[in-house]
Amino acid sequence: MSAARLRLAALVVALLLVAAPVVFGLVDGRTGVLVGLALSGAVAATGVCGYVVLRRVEERLRGLERGIARAQRPDRQPGRPGRPGQPGKQGKQGNQGRRGRGAARPQLPKGLVTQAHLKKERDQVAKRVQDITNLFDMVPIRAGIPPLGLWTASADLLVALVDRFVETRPATVVEGGSGVSTVVLALAAREHGIATRIVALEHDPDWADSTRRLLARHGVAEYAEVRVAPLGPTSLPDHHTPWYDESALADLSEVGLVLVDGPPEGTGPRARYPMVPLLRDRLARTCTIVVDDTSRPGDADVVDRWRPLLPDFEFETLRLDKGAAVLTRT
Repeated sequence: MSAARLRLAALVVALLLVAAPVVFGLVDGRTGVLVGLALSGAVAATGVCGYVVLRRVEERLRGLERGIARAQRPDRQPGRPGRPGQPGKQGKQGNQGRRGRGAARPQLPKGLVTQAHLKKERDQVAKRVQDITNLFDMVPIRAGIPPLGLWTASADLLVALVDRFVETRPATVVEGGSGVSTVVLALAAREHGIATRIVALEHDPDWADSTRRLLARHGVAEYAEVRVAPLGPTSLPDHHTPWYDESALADLSEVGLVLVDGPPEGTGPRARYPMVPLLRDRLARTCTIVVDDTSRPGDADVVDRWRPLLPDFEFETLRLDKGAAVLTRT
């Protein structure tokens, strides 16, 4: 608060303190004077409290401005000047910093939201809205579905999945896991008239029932089959993490689309690895494998381990919300 404004405020308060008793005294004598003095006291107390609050707010704002200003410039410690021909302490450290780490990056106060953070959040929200809009344009979803992208498939993954499903029109689709993706594929099959067989492997009987109810609610129960396949040992000699019961694969052939989104990560190391070695001989000549959650190191490692097993497939990484990979043989 400037000195001129402070003087003006003090003058106004003083005039009120003097004028109130005089005015009330002229109106009602001694009683009016007492009322005027009481009013003057209240005005004075309010003015003092307001002044104290304003000063505290002003001090906090100045402190925040100083903190931001310090954070936006590199730390510099005053050093002692060196002897002739030798750099001072500050100069020596500065040269080492420039040669080694480079200029210090400014550290903003913890919890401070910057324009860059807001822009990134805005872009992410806009992308997700666009993904959901695209999905609902591609598939007629007319009943409720669980929230996308939490424990379920994200909208951008479903868009990529439906896009490849409609383009390749596979005879058989196999999913590792079941849920919203099963419903979306079944809706796409009905909407686009694709004669396909959709089989979702599910280790949890309760979740399998939930997916079946969701399919029925959307009127596509006959388009997809949810198979309960308990987790257990596999026939792979070097893989010890449980996977779906291999007997669930016995009648599958000409698999043209695979979605790898199970078993859950907590099952064990490289839990999703068996899908390719156990299903490889059942894949169609034209085949697409979509892998979710490759932003997790374990799932990205699984995709890398498949490369020697699928030498005639092309590997592509998709920059989706949770990361994804697409393996294609045409």
